[in-house]
Amino acid sequence: MLGQTISHYKITDKLGAGGMGVVYKALDLKLERVVALKFLPNDLTVSDRDKQGLLREARAASALDHPNIGVIHGIEESEDHQLFIVMGYYEGETLAQKLSRGVIPVRESLDLAIQIARGLSSAHARNIVHRDVKPSNIIITNDQVAKIVDFGLARVVATAGSTQSISSTGTLPYMAPEQILGEAIDQRCDIWALGVILIQMITGSHPFVRPNKGAMTYAILNQPPVALDVVPQALQPVAYRALSKKAEGRYPGANEMLRDLEASLAEITSSPAPDGEPTLTSSINARALKHYIENASTPSWAVDKPGKARRLLLASAGVVLAAIAASFLPPLRERLAGLAYAGGERHIAVLPFANSGNDPEYGPIAEGLMDSLTNELSNLEAAQQSLWVVPASVVRNRKVNDPTSAFRELGATVVVEGSVRRKGPGAHLTVVLIDSKRLRQIGSTELEDPSGDLAALERQAVTDLARLLKIKVTQAAHTPAGSVVPSAYESYLKALAYLQRYDKPGKADLAISALNSAIEKDPRFALGYATLGEAYRLKFLMDHHPAWVDQALANCRRALEIDDRFPAVRVTLGQLQLTLGKNDLALQEFQKALDISPRDSGALIGMAGVYEQMGHIPDAEASFKRSIALRPDYWEGYSALGAFYARQKRVQDALAQYRRVIELTPDNPEGYSDLGAEYMELKDSESYAAAEAALQKSIQLAPNYQAYANLGWLYLDQKRYAQAAAATRQALELNDKDWRVWANLLLAYTWLKDGEKMRPARAKTLSLLEQYAVLNSQEAPVQSMLSMFYAEDQLREKALAHANAAFVLAPKNPWVLADIAETYDDLGDRKRAIQYARDSLKNGYTLTDLQQRPALLGLLADPSFRPRGKQ
Repeated sequence: MLGQTISHYKITDKLGAGGMGVVYKALDLKLERVVALKFLPNDLTVSDRDKQGLLREARAASALDHPNIGVIHGIEESEDHQLFIVMGYYEGETLAQKLSRGVIPVRESLDLAIQIARGLSSAHARNIVHRDVKPSNIIITNDQVAKIVDFGLARVVATAGSTQSISSTGTLPYMAPEQILGEAIDQRCDIWALGVILIQMITGSHPFVRPNKGAMTYAILNQPPVALDVVPQALQPVAYRALSKKAEGRYPGANEMLRDLEASLAEITSSPAPDGEPTLTSSINARALKHYIENASTPSWAVDKPGKARRLLLASAGVVLAAIAASFLPPLRERLAGLAYAGGERHIAVLPFANSGNDPEYGPIAEGLMDSLTNELSNLEAAQQSLWVVPASVVRNRKVNDPTSAFRELGATVVVEGSVRRKGPGAHLTVVLIDSKRLRQIGSTELEDPSGDLAALERQAVTDLARLLKIKVTQAAHTPAGSVVPSAYESYLKALAYLQRYDKPGKADLAISALNSAIEKDPRFALGYATLGEAYRLKFLMDHHPAWVDQALANCRRALEIDDRFPAVRVTLGQLQLTLGKNDLALQEFQKALDISPRDSGALIGMAGVYEQMGHIPDAEASFKRSIALRPDYWEGYSALGAFYARQKRVQDALAQYRRVIELTPDNPEGYSDLGAEYMELKDSESYAAAEAALQKSIQLAPNYQAYANLGWLYLDQKRYAQAAAATRQALELNDKDWRVWANLLLAYTWLKDGEKMRPARAKTLSLLEQYAVLNSQEAPVQSMLSMFYAEDQLREKALAHANAAFVLAPKNPWVLADIAETYDDLGDRKRAIQYARDSLKNGYTLTDLQQRPALLGLLADPSFRPRGKQ
């Protein structure tokens, strides 16, 4: 289109493109002025009625005469009937471009926010609402004047009869809760957006950043904004009030918010800090601030202790809980890595090290040595096609402590045992290499260092083990830690021990503290920075605070500045980018890891995960198979591919992979548990028998939680309720923290009509479910579960809010839709319940599935219900 003349506008440059259309710079040949032309999207089909609406919006917006609002000259139509808006052209950049360079100083952020508020105030005074305030719709001229553009366009596009029309106007990261929910909106949605932008300018981070749209949607609706602790104190009331979940808790208009922003700026101007940085002190009433924080943090449906139930649990809740448990239990199986015996190939597992001196300080160090030595040996693996190393997490999680178990369960043909003890100021390390198949010692090494340099001892141990294994070791084969201060390495080893259970309260913080101590003692300790980056990534997975992402990225990059030979750092960076939804960058990092270490399983599986998330299923499958091709006798590769097939509902393909796992490791209880769980998906008598045999075999090899839990579900499916209760109780004896398994027990007692046992099982299920929801609120089934529990207790507002949240997160999940149907029916709204039941059938549920919910039997018998889905 460049160089063309449309009407009397000669197009000279393309300025940008987005969901609202394409913007060009053009010369108005009649008035000899430079303008910006916004062409609405090509797929926007505008009826005559919609066109009139667009013209009304454009006229209203063009009437706004304010220095902080981009002028609209008019709306025109090209010869080929394409609509375009003629706007003022401003030299400068968008706020989005400015934010891409990082944090904006507080004083400058406030000045920009005030200008935006002034523009919005002028529009709100004329009853004009923008509906799509966001950084890319704010232009900052070369004179530092903020101009709000695209007034009214969001509504035009959303109401036009187009293929891209959506129910809610706006752009998700800046949409107020009522916009997301499709409710009536007013000027207070603009207040919300300005609050988000204010925080983003000052902190450099979005207050509801999440890895995907579903999680971000739920965060906006339900969770408190994050990163406000770094917002100056006097600005916190402004930010929290702007981000009230309910519109009535926000400023009623931009003018009221403007006054508070101007007061804050005046305070900065009159009270500069000695170093020139602005400082703010707040005189706001503490009670008022608490009120604003509560409004911004807690929606009306926040989980709290429910009141006394008005009636006893309906069997339906148990049915649905078990139905969801059925869909969750296969992923519940923890994926384990292992190595298969194959002739002369060496498959190594490092067993837990002993703290032979019983020195309390050396306890965590001994635990960390297991991980560190495993990592060192894994570096040898990269250059040795016949050498595979079992990850330390696998050995630990399977509680493998002896050579026989390592061989039978993991396929490890060689194991490393050892001990460490303090010897005065020095350290003593013993390492023994054992042939786990023949149960004979291959060799051992006794090492001492008078200064206590455990890093040096470890490097020598790896060299000695390689010699025993007849492997040539180069300097590049060692973890690129270089020479490290001994006390720093001790702190590093302690951190590895803490990270083993980073999910336990306080463990991640202990690891981070130890690693900070390590790099403080040795600022050139690259491995310390790398591990600190991983620790912050794991911490982010637990609470989603964006500050941890920044810390993770910074420490990983610092590690690479010191030494760029860390494939594990690249894997961590890839996982971070994947978490943030930046798939292209994630692929780049995983590929860089493979460039350093072509056999790195973490990178290969990471690439497969990216492709799967992007919907590139053939590429994902190829990556899983590539991992297998590099290690054809490595059972975990087949297990990972089997899990991938299971997620894709390719049951027979998944079964084939799990059978291969068992061929490689005949005594692998995990393999039998996976096989049994997948057989259950076929839902016929022969497959049920095969599933039961596999699960019983898994339990025979090693009584384990996953097999008992899946066996309990199998018996529920077969209506063998007494056996289901017994198997599920066995699972709960091994792990009583999972609400899904408690839900199965509840269902069994429900069918057995054992009211005495139902009540405590229901209470435990709900308690665990509410705890789980705090950190996993983005999971739609969790929300729909809560909605049913609250509906049973006739807590209408809470029930409907959770049902709505579930629908927003997963509008086509058949289990969720059936749950919502049950919620509405329980609350007496049969018409809506029928609609959701029908929708569940349209999206994959069967009539038989619905009939397994006793609470829906009345609905199913209702003449108004006409199932049109699967039977």
